[in-house]
Amino acid sequence: MRFKATIFISFFLCIFSAFGQRTLNGRIVDQFMETSIGITIFDKDTTEIAKSDLNGYFKIKLPKENTKLIFAGVGYEWATIKIPKECNVPEIILILASTYDFMSPKKVDRLRKKEFEKISELHSKAYQKGLFKTEEPCVTRRFEPNFEDLDEIRRQKKLTKKQIKTEFKELNIGDNVKVPTQTWSSYTDGTDYGCLITGVIVDKNKKNGGFNLVLKVTKNICENEQMTYNGKKVGIGDLITHNMKYFKIITE
Repeated sequence: MRFKATIFISFFLCIFSAFGQRTLNGRIVDQFMETSIGITIFDKDTTEIAKSDLNGYFKIKLPKENTKLIFAGVGYEWATIKIPKECNVPEIILILASTYDFMSPKKVDRLRKKEFEKISELHSKAYQKGLFKTEEPCVTRRFEPNFEDLDEIRRQKKLTKKQIKTEFKELNIGDNVKVPTQTWSSYTDGTDYGCLITGVIVDKNKKNGGFNLVLKVTKNICENEQMTYNGKKVGIGDLITHNMKYFKIITE
């Protein structure tokens, strides 16, 4: 009898949990219709809950009562966006951050707002290009003249970016490094990578604004014999390009 009661309670909790959450499948691009990689998504309590992949896609299981998300990325204007309960495909345009030297805060906000007001037009353009599934956004957002709530997150991101840049400079051709088989974000503290690939650095470059390492694969630290990197099969001797600007690297 107790066993049956336990099964019933477990079943009830699963049903309750399913009805208490919704799944969001979205995508992020910038104003130039380029996919936004490695965008961190925070909930209303500034807890990281997801990150966009190499094609700008993200998937989130969100409590139904939570309708506010923060989208934050290095080099982008960060955005606080409201996701209505009926919106399950949030498609987001993020604006690349600009440098406003020797300008007053008022003028900077005036220029930022001018870019912000183009978002609806840009969303329609993304739809016409086949990047978005919807012609009009189902999310709502307002222009934010300041980012007081995000100051601490922004400070931490800036420190991490500086550390990545320093580490990239210190790495040399011939050094051995390890990288996760999946694109594990540089801006998280997690270390449960699953599988790691060891490679020797054969080239370094800063193409497309990244900190790119070209690695020749030398070892596979996985349970299975077949290695994959970002979903693609690789073998000993293959070359892969790893961007330290966005994704984790482990030095030996």
